[in-house]
Amino acid sequence: MKIGFKYKYCNGFGRLYGYSYKYSHMITNKAEERLKILEFWWKYELKATTEAFSVKRSTLYSWQKIYKENGCKLESLNPGSTIPTKKRKRIVDYRIINEIRRLRTKVCPNMGKDKVKTFLDQFCLNNNLTTISASTIGRIIKDKKIYHYRQKVSHYGKIKRQKRKKKLRKPKNYCSNLPGDLIEIDTIVRFDWGIKRYIITAIDTKTRYTFALSYTRANSKNAKDFYQKLETIFPYKIKSIQTDNGSEFHKYFRNYLKEQKTTHYWNYPGQPYKNGHIEKYNRTIQEEFIDQNTTLLENTDQFNKKLISYLIWYNTKRPHWSLNLTSPVDYLINNYNLSNMLWTETYSLFFKNSMLYFIHNLLF
Repeated sequence: MKIGFKYKYCNGFGRLYGYSYKYSHMITNKAEERLKILEFWWKYELKATTEAFSVKRSTLYSWQKIYKENGCKLESLNPGSTIPTKKRKRIVDYRIINEIRRLRTKVCPNMGKDKVKTFLDQFCLNNNLTTISASTIGRIIKDKKIYHYRQKVSHYGKIKRQKRKKKLRKPKNYCSNLPGDLIEIDTIVRFDWGIKRYIITAIDTKTRYTFALSYTRANSKNAKDFYQKLETIFPYKIKSIQTDNGSEFHKYFRNYLKEQKTTHYWNYPGQPYKNGHIEKYNRTIQEEFIDQNTTLLENTDQFNKKLISYLIWYNTKRPHWSLNLTSPVDYLINNYNLSNMLWTETYSLFFKNSMLYFIHNLLF
């Protein structure tokens, strides 16, 4: 026989039921202590009890009444909630609330509380109202839900309110244990000799294996093209990536990741240190390669061909302190992180000597 939960689709009912059962059947140390005091009172009378436990007469009678009314159940002596029945309410003039709503929805969408205060102080002065602090303005915004949402008009003429989609963030204390667990991707913007170019870079946080390509535009189609080449070049499967909130990592790029079932983490705005591996690599590739080859940026194909030669040297020969002064490829071979059938000594030599020819034919 199948057993169903009657309130399955009633949100919050199960949690409320759990809380009620917990607090009605759970016996706390306070309850046991109160019962001992009551038993001492019944045995040695009132005067001895008040002197021994410093408990008032009215408190003892109150505990006794509750205990007997609930059928002498020990859980009835559990301490109740100490939240006051009557709470203080924030009293704010309706004109101030209306002015905050006008400033945040009509004058400047979602204006910050400190900026609102500069306008609100003048409004209060003109209307003989008491000014309020920025923290109070923030609480009013939260309580009254004074937020501005982007609106989009459909082809039927109806206004649709667009809410910001919640982005997936990398969990705290996340650590990549295997190659491909986390790839960080970013874009370098270079403006040299009157030419603007975008170099998309990627690095594996575990093996420091890297890849980069130059593009004339930073859009989601080019970012998708970069990731497709990245999948082919990397010698192992990519499980998750992390990018900043740039526009090139939306639409086509994001949809392709969904098709490949690759987890996409978004970095927090204004916190580049949480994308530290790629930020450090961006500095390295600029100092070691881009700064010496700025004259090639005009011809993207020629720049990329020379960039590939640098990447082969970077991945196969350049020592890294984080890898005990070995290259990413040597680190992969020495630690057997890939299939033994694939990473033989013969294949290692072949990889180092012929990868340049292979990548040139693949990309160009």
